[in-house]
Amino acid sequence: MTKIPIYRPYKLSSKIILFSFLLFMIGCVEPYEGEVADYEDVLVVNANLTNELTRQEVRLTRSYRFEEDGPRGESNAQVQIIGDDGSVYPFEETDPGTYLSLETFAARPDIAYSLSIETQEGRSYTSEAMQLPSTTTLEDLYAERTTNDDGEEGIGIFVDSYDPEAQSRYYHFKFEETYKIIAPYWSPYDAVVISEGEDTFSLNVIQREREEQVCYATDMAKEILIHSTLGLAEDRITRFMVRFIKNDNYIISYRYSILVEQHVQNPAAFAYYETLRGLSKSSENIFSEDQPGFLGGNILATDGSGENVAGFFEVSSVDQKRIFFDYEDFYPDEEKPPHTTACLFTAPTTSGRLGERELLNAIYEDRLRFYDYNRNPNETIGTGPFLMIRPECGDCTVLGSNKVPDFWEE
Repeated sequence: MTKIPIYRPYKLSSKIILFSFLLFMIGCVEPYEGEVADYEDVLVVNANLTNELTRQEVRLTRSYRFEEDGPRGESNAQVQIIGDDGSVYPFEETDPGTYLSLETFAARPDIAYSLSIETQEGRSYTSEAMQLPSTTTLEDLYAERTTNDDGEEGIGIFVDSYDPEAQSRYYHFKFEETYKIIAPYWSPYDAVVISEGEDTFSLNVIQREREEQVCYATDMAKEILIHSTLGLAEDRITRFMVRFIKNDNYIISYRYSILVEQHVQNPAAFAYYETLRGLSKSSENIFSEDQPGFLGGNILATDGSGENVAGFFEVSSVDQKRIFFDYEDFYPDEEKPPHTTACLFTAPTTSGRLGERELLNAIYEDRLRFYDYNRNPNETIGTGPFLMIRPECGDCTVLGSNKVPDFWEE
């Protein structure tokens, strides 16, 4: 198996680079509250050329300080993928740090490809040449009611795959899950403030102008899912679980869909992601004395300076499948999972001086949504004129989009 070097410069900036890259690649850790004095600004590359006929994508960002909100896109770079047959595919920036090829193209198995980047500051980088590995069909994608290793009940999403030629061996699975959200306390009406003065105010109840009852949310895989059949008699994957969803998770309350991509990798890419997965599992200890240092990939500065560059240029073959299911398919006689948050009614008062009226302030600050008139004022709920609810309980657009995805099936 190809070895990926892990350099160990004992300075805090290496921890920043690695931690920033882990956040960029998998985004599954809690934010660190604080500041770090030592900092090294490096380019972070996420590029995967596939055998799909599409506009290929390259994402470029910069490492960032822990007190910052997140990575910033590396804009105005010149990006291209070059084949050893003389082909050149230029890219254009479509969003800050996101570059798409000007034309659709697919990687071919007989060509070695390299990534070339030149930043706005004139710094140039190139990757090692990579070739397309064997193509293998994702045989089956299915869901089953099961129990995980911690004894928790839920739905397992499994894949089966088989390469009769035994040429694939290294697999990386990615998924995108989409689920229906129904606001449990939606009302077709909303409360608005018409006017407010020192001694008077005016409220009104109006019809909502957009769909806020049914929405759809999409999440990506937050962990590195790799698997190897190296050393096995057959190049076969059976019941590999790519996702487990606890039975009390609200995302499966109604209708759920998952798209799974199977990427066949070459040994160098697999070794890189295997190392990265190990680092991500210990990322909560990234500030410990036994820190892992900088993870070197296959992208280098062309000036020979040895400048650190985070990321890996990969060429992989892809196959994918999508499935849908409803909660009732697996739990036909059981109550649906609870909503993502507790939904409790409140009836804020309108008393007080200008700027102190609880209900009006909640409407101004969009902290509550109208549900109904308060027909039974009491001390528990409140004595205000309206029954109000948290936004995520009465407006599904807080959690997702009210646009039905193009692929959606009922």
